[in-house]
Amino acid sequence: MSAAFDGVELEMHSHLCVFHRGRAERDDLLIPFLSDGLRRGEACQYFAVAEEEGDAKRRLGDLGSQLREGRYQRGDVLDGDAILAELDEWSQTEGTTCRVAGDMGWVGRSPRRREQLDALFRYEVNAGLWVNRRQVYALCFYDLDVFDGDVIVPMVKTHPQIWMTGVLVDNPYHQQP
Repeated sequence: MSAAFDGVELEMHSHLCVFHRGRAERDDLLIPFLSDGLRRGEACQYFAVAEEEGDAKRRLGDLGSQLREGRYQRGDVLDGDAILAELDEWSQTEGTTCRVAGDMGWVGRSPRRREQLDALFRYEVNAGLWVNRRQVYALCFYDLDVFDGDVIVPMVKTHPQIWMTGVLVDNPYHQQP
């Protein structure tokens, strides 16, 4: 089974680092990905930045009521273990293929404390392990207008595939956990 992302077929267990510029480009990639999954009867969850909660549901129109929304940040530091536990329970309960997408922009809009970046790195590594255990497609959206090399370089290392400017690349810099 595969899923389409911007005209490219993704294999089950895909964990992509999607680099984009701005909200419009992100939405041009995100909304069709979620819409396709919802039309196919797949469970879909989107983690929006706080100020954009509900936007994806509205953009999906009638399908939006089927979209589950989540939040990455709870307090000052990402609690990746709690989020992955919730995702694991959700994916088991759904009993179908799942699509998960997250806008990682909250990191760039928050203070760049070392523990926060470490928590994000751990989360991405563990998310990759989780994706390999479940029937999941996962997309992590990183806005190149928000992030600098302090975030981009470690995130490249945590994703087996990268999406940039319409091209899907098997990542030679990916480091297995």
